[in-house]
Amino acid sequence: MVREEEKHLIRQCIDALREGIPGFKSRRPQMEMIAAVANTLSRCRAEDEQAGNGDHLAIVEAGTGTGKSFGALVPALVMAKSRQKRLVVSSSTVALQHQYAEKDAPSLQRLVPIPFTFAVAKGRRRYACTAKLQAEGKLAGQGGLDLAGERGPGGDEDAPRRVAVMRELLASFDAGRWSGDRDELPLPVVDEVWDRVTTDRQGCAGSKCPEFARCPFQAARQRVKEADLVIANHDLVLSAIDMDGASVLPPPQETIYVFDEAHSLAAKAVEHFSARHALRGAIDWLEGACNAVRDAVLGLRLDEQLIRDSRASAERIERALRDLHHRIHGTNGFEEKRARRFKSGPLPDWCETAGGQVLAAGEELQKTFASLREHVLEKAPSVGTLATQVLSVLGFYVVRLDNLVDTWQLMLAEQPEDAPPIARWIERHDEGGRPDDYLVCASPISGGDKLRKLLWNRASGAVVMSATLTSCGTFDLFLRQSGLGFFDSPAFLRVESPFDFRKNAQLVVPAMRTEPTAAEQHTREVSDRLPALVETLGTLVLFTSARQMREVYAQLPEELRRVTLVQGSMPKGEMLARHRAAVDRADRSVLFGLSTFAEGVDLPGEYCTHVVIAKLPFSVPDSPLEEARREWVESRGGSPFIEITVPEAAVRLKQGLGRLLRTIHDRGRVTILDRRIVTKRWGGLLMRGMPDFEVVIERGRATRPAAARTEDLKEPRLAGP
Repeated sequence: MVREEEKHLIRQCIDALREGIPGFKSRRPQMEMIAAVANTLSRCRAEDEQAGNGDHLAIVEAGTGTGKSFGALVPALVMAKSRQKRLVVSSSTVALQHQYAEKDAPSLQRLVPIPFTFAVAKGRRRYACTAKLQAEGKLAGQGGLDLAGERGPGGDEDAPRRVAVMRELLASFDAGRWSGDRDELPLPVVDEVWDRVTTDRQGCAGSKCPEFARCPFQAARQRVKEADLVIANHDLVLSAIDMDGASVLPPPQETIYVFDEAHSLAAKAVEHFSARHALRGAIDWLEGACNAVRDAVLGLRLDEQLIRDSRASAERIERALRDLHHRIHGTNGFEEKRARRFKSGPLPDWCETAGGQVLAAGEELQKTFASLREHVLEKAPSVGTLATQVLSVLGFYVVRLDNLVDTWQLMLAEQPEDAPPIARWIERHDEGGRPDDYLVCASPISGGDKLRKLLWNRASGAVVMSATLTSCGTFDLFLRQSGLGFFDSPAFLRVESPFDFRKNAQLVVPAMRTEPTAAEQHTREVSDRLPALVETLGTLVLFTSARQMREVYAQLPEELRRVTLVQGSMPKGEMLARHRAAVDRADRSVLFGLSTFAEGVDLPGEYCTHVVIAKLPFSVPDSPLEEARREWVESRGGSPFIEITVPEAAVRLKQGLGRLLRTIHDRGRVTILDRRIVTKRWGGLLMRGMPDFEVVIERGRATRPAAARTEDLKEPRLAGP
């Protein structure tokens, strides 16, 4: 139960924001959200308390414009301070993380009557390693640094510039003008330069490093440890809950979490807990790993048994990998399909035997590397920065070895009973100039089980929120994918957007001659229609296929191509900047984008008054992971199309529609160039829970309002799945 003093403090915070932020209005939807979050977090759990029925969890869908950031942060701050918990707010995008760090948290800190500190948590590789920076910077100062790696006959014209960059990095750091944070550099630094001055956990000597006192990452880590509010991202949180106390973030038992853009959390969990490695690629780096062990042992005068142990383990791994490669390459099974999946059940004997050998030898090699690391750290006080350099080289191989072991642990794991299985497959790998290499891949088909065990069961309390948590009108898909469906009593809240969609927005379904199933004809018709559709200054055209996007662009009139920016032709940030600049000059500008432009892109006002959706955003079920997911649903007597395909398309469609109205003053139109939304039975499912647009359905050459609101589209229309 929320205590009276907590309620009073929340009201004080809202009053302070209303008085201190021009134009701030605490609308009823936001107040509903504040109440729901406070009530849920009043049940946050003690460190040794079991998860129970999930009443410490709140699931909130809040439409655009509801003010969900403050709607969650205000009660979460109050409850965290009152209940002596740490608060971690996590976002899915860098842009949203910056909003919390540069706008929302500073405003709260300045205005609300709660003294609190905040810090941004980032991965170690966002910071320079002081020891490596000193070594590389001094080498650049001596004129001996080739930052380009291997040079061709003509040399590298960019090398002098990169040497100058390295010198400037060192000078700025030593002079205190730069903190060592990559995101605080005034100008971007290319990856090949940055990689020379940063490190990962395996390459860090920690407190044994002679530069430990000046380490940017350790300084940032200390700020995070002392902060009341930590601003993180989903990837960092997933890494933290998987590290058993070695993370920069506080333990889940001591933490209240707020997950913004939580609809992406389940997919990120699947990606995080999956693993893959290349067969011949691994054979190549194994030789380098043994050489690194030899150089470290001889250079630091360590026990030479470490060299013999590493060589023996590496040779066992290599023999098994070569046997696997021979077996796979000899099947000629990849001529038509890029990937071959092992269906549920035991692996073939040849794969299980070789994989078991790789795993056993890989774990032995891990022990050798761990022992070597301990010996290097013991020597660190006497050898100075040499220890850091040695650990950095060893760390490169430890990361690859850990990935190799993780892959085979997943490949050989027993398939769980009555739970989503592990997808396992072999994939042709043509990168790096190797046309005959293969990837061994393993992934859980759902991240829900891991999220339940590692996060929801352990967190003191959590709020998950997004504008797109429901699909086809229910939370069912999100609950299955996130693991939250396991709990009986989480709090649910749907907060509608304050925007007047019927008055300010129109959804148009033109009378198309073709459907996307006739790909070539549909692409031609989209190209023919676009010139007439680009009537306003800012237009966003969303595609599900890069190929169709490029083909449509190629078929446009020259006049329209000149004002169209296509994803992939330049960085996303530059595309958006050019688009905004053109609209600011009152020039037309059109953005062609894929799925990453359907969410997280904020183009208010004239920047986007028309969203064109070329095709309904169905995924193509051609990946082994998607095949395994659909097979699992079918094995339980379900319909993959109804349980996965349509609900996931509905989420993506809702995200695309959400690009149109970004403020309460915006107006515009969405055009869907895919008639299936009104001609197929599943079209009604797709539209459930969508914004209440005025809908116009074209019939032949005539256009008439076929429905006064999107609610009328939510019942199946014509037959045909």
